Amino acid sequence: MTVSRMLSNEEFKQMMSYKHHAKNQKEQQSMKLKLLKVVEEVYGDAYYRLKKETREAIDMMCWLSSERGFFFAKDAYLADRHDLSDRTIRNVAKKLREHGVLFTVYRRSTKQNGRSAPVHLFVDHPYFSYWEELLNLSDFQTDFQTENAETPCGSKDEGTKKIPTYSLPLKKSFNKYIRKDESVLDDSFTPSHIPKNFVLTVKPFFGQAKEIYKLWGKAMLAYRITRLNAPLEELTPLVVQAFKESIFAHKHKRIKGSFNAYFFGTLRNMMTIEKRREIMNNDPIFLQFKAYMES
Repeated sequence: MTVSRMLSNEEFKQMMSYKHHAKNQKEQQSMKLKLLKVVEEVYGDAYYRLKKETREAIDMMCWLSSERGFFFAKDAYLADRHDLSDRTIRNVAKKLREHGVLFTVYRRSTKQNGRSAPVHLFVDHPYFSYWEELLNLSDFQTDFQTENAETPCGSKDEGTKKIPTYSLPLKKSFNKYIRKDESVLDDSFTPSHIPKNFVLTVKPFFGQAKEIYKLWGKAMLAYRITRLNAPLEELTPLVVQAFKESIFAHKHKRIKGSFNAYFFGTLRNMMTIEKRREIMNNDPIFLQFKAYMES
C-alpha cells in the first residue's frame, strides 16, 4: 500500500518562507550542478542519450530545487515548457524516487479532501534534513508501520473501532508526570516493532527509548526512499552496520553535522547499492549470463 505524506497549508507556507540556501546566482548554479550530478549518476551513460528536451527539464528541476531543496512545478507546466508529455516528466520523477534521489510529498487539495500537486524533495540537498525534521517524515513512516503491524486481521462484522491512544483518559497528575519525565524512558520502553538486534547495538550509545525510536525512523525513511523489495526486517544487519560505521566516523571526528543526519546518509547509500543489486539480479539478461557462466 502506498502512503502519501500530505502537507498542510501552514507547512507549505513555512517551507516557502524559509531562507534560501544559495546567497547569490553563483552559489545557486553550484548547487544546481551538484544535484544534476546525482541525477546523471542515476542514469549513467543513458543520461546523454535522453532527448535534449528531457535533459533540459531535469536541469530545470535541479535549478528550481537549488534554493530550498525542493520543487513543486506541476508535471503539465514542465511538460509544456519543454515540449514533452506529462508522462515523461512523471517517469523522470519516478525513476529518481526509485533510486533514492527524490522524496515526494503532496499538497492538500483546496477543492476536495485529497492530494493535489506533488512537492519533490532532493535528498542530497543540505536542507533535506531540515524538511525531514519539520515534516516528521521519519515519525510518519514509523508510525504507519507500527499501525499496520499492530492492527489485527478480523471480521468486518465485529465492528471493532480503533481508538487513538492520545484520547484515552488519564489523571492530570499522571499527565504532568509524563510531560515532566518523558526524557527518562530507557531502552526497555522502545516500541516492540523495532528489532531487538538494533536496540541492543544502539543502546550503549543512545540509551533512551526516544533516541532509539528516532534512529529507527531514519532507517524507515531510508528504506522508503530506496524502495527495496526485501522487507526491512531482513535488512536489519545492514542498518546495524550503517550505525556502527556512523559511530566510527563520530569517534574519528569525521561528522560535521548531526549524527542522525550522517547515519541516515550512510544507510541510504548502503540501501541504494542494495537496490542496484536487486535490479541487477532481476534483469533477464544478467540471469541468462549468470546461468551461462555457471553451466
